[in-house]
Amino acid sequence: MSAIKDTYLFRPIVSDDAPDLLKLVSQSSGGLSSLQPRLAFLKDYIETSEKSFAGKKDLEDPHKYLIGLFDIRANRLIGCAAVKTQIGKDSPFINFDIKGDGPDQCLQASSRFTGATEVGSLFLHPDYRADGLGRYLAKVRYLLMASEPWRFGDSVIAELRGICGAEGSPLYDHLFEYKLEKTFLEADAEYYDRNPEALGDIVPIGCIDTFEMPLDVKASLGQPHPSGIGAMRLLQREGFIFSGTIDLFDAGPIMSVHRDTIRTIMHAKTGAVIASPSGAQGEPTLIASGKVADFRAILTPATISDNGLLVLPEAIHKLGAEMGGAVRYWQAEPRRTAAQETLVKAHV
Repeated sequence: MSAIKDTYLFRPIVSDDAPDLLKLVSQSSGGLSSLQPRLAFLKDYIETSEKSFAGKKDLEDPHKYLIGLFDIRANRLIGCAAVKTQIGKDSPFINFDIKGDGPDQCLQASSRFTGATEVGSLFLHPDYRADGLGRYLAKVRYLLMASEPWRFGDSVIAELRGICGAEGSPLYDHLFEYKLEKTFLEADAEYYDRNPEALGDIVPIGCIDTFEMPLDVKASLGQPHPSGIGAMRLLQREGFIFSGTIDLFDAGPIMSVHRDTIRTIMHAKTGAVIASPSGAQGEPTLIASGKVADFRAILTPATISDNGLLVLPEAIHKLGAEMGGAVRYWQAEPRRTAAQETLVKAHV
């Protein structure tokens, strides 16, 4: 049984949360390019998110939905995650496709994921990572998508940070550094933050052979940064696979999946939420209510019964749901005991 026994709240991040979000993302050691630790940047991000949740933008326009994870007991923002739609529509989304293999392998610039939906901007405060909360922070994005699937593209991707750091990145150093006369970090900030429209001006034209590349460059293609291996495994458990496309600068893998085959979406259930003291004895459960405009979710112990989902009354209050109201929820399958595993194998 999981150690998670408290109730945690997930809700859209609003303008008043901006200072707390700045404190949170300032805990990052780098690589969180979609959430720059600058107050003006974060305020703009939140404003766009608020308009997206409120439905004030046309569906053909890019949307950003930024969700916060809150420790209710401490009244503290401890994590964030986002869903972005219509990527590449407001600024170029250019990457490299890996074509062929062996001596015929090459890289070719591509915008194949323009218009797709992206999950990203996931960050959890270091003090809370030992409890397994990151898994649920990732999953809440899929419950948001399940609330109104038509708002999100059929193709869902996730970018993983590649082999890079303050010392540079093998692919960038090999292809771009001498042309741009900028370090990797300088170029990353310039073309992905301050001036993304200029990205198209620096993209190599034609196929770039990989056969003669230095070994460290070839080895970096499609490889996640060591800090992102856990995130890659979470994505794989949801059904994401490596798409064969990599980041233009750091060669990190772009993972992809069809929206309706994401496992959390497929395995999530709907039912009535019922107040009961016995809910406290249940398993950690991710419970969501509302459509996109009034989306909220909680992580709380809950017990599945014939009548519905049993949770503590205060958890229902935090969720903002009505007693007996319909919710969507995901609960991990209970782990089998050694005796149960033996019994299952005996019947295979």
